[in-house]
Amino acid sequence: MNNVERTVSSAVVTQPPRLTVGWLTCLALCLPLPTAAADLQPRTVQAYEKYADGATRDFVARARKEAGKRRCEGVMTGHAGGGDGIIDVPDGLIHHWVGTAFVKGATLRQVSDVARDYPGYSKVFKAVKSSKVLSHEGDVYRVLIRIEEGELGVNAVLEVRSTVDYRTLTDGSVSAVSRSEEIREVDNAGGPRESYRPVGRDNGYLWRAHTFSHFTADTDGVFIVMETLGLSRPFPRMTWWFLEPIARRMGRKSVEGSLGEFLTGIRSSAGLPAPKTSCS
Repeated sequence: MNNVERTVSSAVVTQPPRLTVGWLTCLALCLPLPTAAADLQPRTVQAYEKYADGATRDFVARARKEAGKRRCEGVMTGHAGGGDGIIDVPDGLIHHWVGTAFVKGATLRQVSDVARDYPGYSKVFKAVKSSKVLSHEGDVYRVLIRIEEGELGVNAVLEVRSTVDYRTLTDGSVSAVSRSEEIREVDNAGGPRESYRPVGRDNGYLWRAHTFSHFTADTDGVFIVMETLGLSRPFPRMTWWFLEPIARRMGRKSVEGSLGEFLTGIRSSAGLPAPKTSCS
């Protein structure tokens, strides 16, 4: 995490590298399958890394600003993290979304218990089919997650290997950054002919991913800010005008859905009741 506020101690929270993949579903439905492989170009990676570096550097300040806004129990409305949520880059698209939530009655420790339970992610997050810790050293976790999204008989399965770097800040809040190391698309997942497509030469549903998370303990609960970044292939030239509004709606709903699943997992683990009213 470059130029992010110094920590006062090693964090006790391992924020899960949840990936918001609503745009993955949209692309899986809108791009014909099978389709010609989309080659990830160096200039596309360069544009994404530049954007992600800036988003990482400024995340804590943005999260603290979000924490000062109106609060209600549950998930608050998701919104675009940059531009209108979908940013054009050479030969690709960056998807950037922000979601906030408040868990009344929860403690930072109770939130961390759910966050650290990597093998249990498939019970909490619908899109996660399997998850495991590859290594753990100090404040850094390396994890492997298999995610699946799809509708109408069209599924996309990806295996994402990520590094999670987490730390406790001077004000006691916890900030975590998950960065994908490798994303591989899986063909015939779970079957005898299961295979992996070459990295960066696949359907282009998700080439790179970051998740930024921030936990702030309050007197009566924990406030959560989550941002997701993803890099995908562009929409087909003839249909971009139709697909972009759909992808924006799905991106916003997806970050809200991921937070909703996380909150349900926290309440279940901590024995907290469901809220009587929703933020909406």
